[in-house]
Amino acid sequence: MHPILREILLEPVGWLAIGGSFVMFGIGIWVAVFLRRRIREDERNRKRD
Repeated sequence: MHPILREILLEPVGWLAIGGSFVMFGIGIWVAVFLRRRIREDERNRKRD
Protein backbone atom coordinates (compact mmCIF):
# COMPACT_ATOMS: atom_id res chain seq x y z
CA MET A 1 0.00 0.00 0.00
CA HIS A 2 1.17 3.52 -0.75
CA PRO A 3 2.72 5.18 2.32
CA ILE A 4 0.33 8.15 2.22
CA LEU A 5 -2.73 5.89 2.01
CA ARG A 6 -1.32 3.76 4.81
CA GLU A 7 -0.88 6.86 6.97
CA ILE A 8 -4.39 8.13 6.26
CA LEU A 9 -6.26 4.85 6.62
CA LEU A 10 -4.33 2.95 9.28
CA GLU A 11 -3.15 5.63 11.71
CA PRO A 12 -5.35 7.57 14.16
CA VAL A 13 -3.97 10.85 12.81
CA GLY A 14 -5.38 9.99 9.40
CA TRP A 15 -8.82 9.33 10.83
CA LEU A 16 -8.67 12.63 12.69
CA ALA A 17 -7.79 14.37 9.43
CA ILE A 18 -10.72 12.72 7.65
CA GLY A 19 -13.08 13.60 10.51
CA GLY A 20 -11.83 17.17 10.63
CA SER A 21 -12.36 17.52 6.90
CA PHE A 22 -15.97 16.38 7.25
CA VAL A 23 -16.55 18.79 10.14
CA MET A 24 -15.14 21.75 8.21
CA PHE A 25 -17.14 20.80 5.11
CA GLY A 26 -20.30 20.51 7.23
CA ILE A 27 -19.71 23.90 8.84
CA GLY A 28 -19.35 25.47 5.39
CA ILE A 29 -22.63 23.96 4.22
CA TRP A 30 -24.39 24.94 7.45
CA VAL A 31 -23.24 28.57 7.16
CA ALA A 32 -24.40 28.77 3.54
CA VAL A 33 -27.84 27.35 4.40
CA PHE A 34 -28.14 29.62 7.44
CA LEU A 35 -27.28 32.74 5.42
CA ARG A 36 -29.71 31.87 2.63
CA ARG A 37 -32.48 31.31 5.17
CA ARG A 38 -31.66 34.58 6.94
CA ILE A 39 -31.67 36.54 3.66
CA ARG A 40 -35.07 35.08 2.71
CA GLU A 41 -36.51 36.06 6.09
CA ASP A 42 -35.16 39.60 5.72
CA GLU A 43 -36.68 39.91 2.25
CA ARG A 44 -40.05 38.70 3.53
CA ASN A 45 -39.96 41.18 6.39
CA ARG A 46 -39.15 44.05 4.01
CA LYS A 47 -42.10 43.15 1.76
CA ARG A 48 -44.46 43.27 4.75
CA ASP A 49 -43.31 46.73 5.78
